[in-house]
Amino acid sequence: MVLFRTTSVTLAAAVAACMYAPHQGAAAQTGGPSLRLYVLDCGTLIYNNPETYNLTRQEVKNTNMSVGCYLVVHPRGALLFDTGLPDSARGRPFNESPLGRQPNPPSTAYWMLVTKSLKSQLAEIGFTPEKINYLALSHYHGDHVGNANDYAASVWLVQKTEYDAMFGPNVPPESINPAYRLLKESKRQILQGDHDVFGDGTVVLKYTPGHTPGHQSLYVKLARTGGIVLSGDLYHYPEERALGRMPEREKTIGTPASRAALEAFMKEVKAELWIEHDISAYTSQKKSPAYYD
Repeated sequence: MVLFRTTSVTLAAAVAACMYAPHQGAAAQTGGPSLRLYVLDCGTLIYNNPETYNLTRQEVKNTNMSVGCYLVVHPRGALLFDTGLPDSARGRPFNESPLGRQPNPPSTAYWMLVTKSLKSQLAEIGFTPEKINYLALSHYHGDHVGNANDYAASVWLVQKTEYDAMFGPNVPPESINPAYRLLKESKRQILQGDHDVFGDGTVVLKYTPGHTPGHQSLYVKLARTGGIVLSGDLYHYPEERALGRMPEREKTIGTPASRAALEAFMKEVKAELWIEHDISAYTSQKKSPAYYD
């Protein structure tokens, strides 16, 4: 069983209220702030090894993976959830080294494709990195942190166990991923469990450890669309959820309990699960500058 501890929301609400100022982005242009969720294209993983997740190719409809980033615009500020594959990979041959490092021997099972930069998509709706109040990463793996350094001026919302896995005393400096190195010096809020970002229950980080020590998912309660949970890498394929599969190593390190707790939460609040790497579902979602509200 996973025990969720809720961190104080009073400080978050106060900080957000102080930091947020009306901007010239989409919320301002339409006459007033409202809770909105923007889906951003942060690349594609061309992948042909579902056996990693205890699935066969016959069981998986599409083995490739979407890479999504998400901007939540709240009346008290803006939260960026995940930063995807690196903008610097845009325009490279897609069979160049996956996630910025060349495997040995070279792999033909895991390639990356980036056609749009995250920064340009945010600019299209009026957001520069300076206007992102909060940064939250589902976890520290390369396809979720590719542009993290660009948002190091934001308040980084990170679970203590994840921070320790990224920058703790047992992590040699040379092993720190350059893509998120600047976060070590960023303003940050260390979490130890679920966290209500704006203090009103509409944007909540859910502590879902297992895939990494401090993995977290995001719940967004939208007025018209309803509740949505962005699951990070708690699941990779919808078939994992349907068939009860997961990577072998995760069976004993928290993922089963985290999945069970999140499923119970979604049932309680009647939220829909968005599996971030589910390329079939992702293809049908509205992309920025359109939004969900």
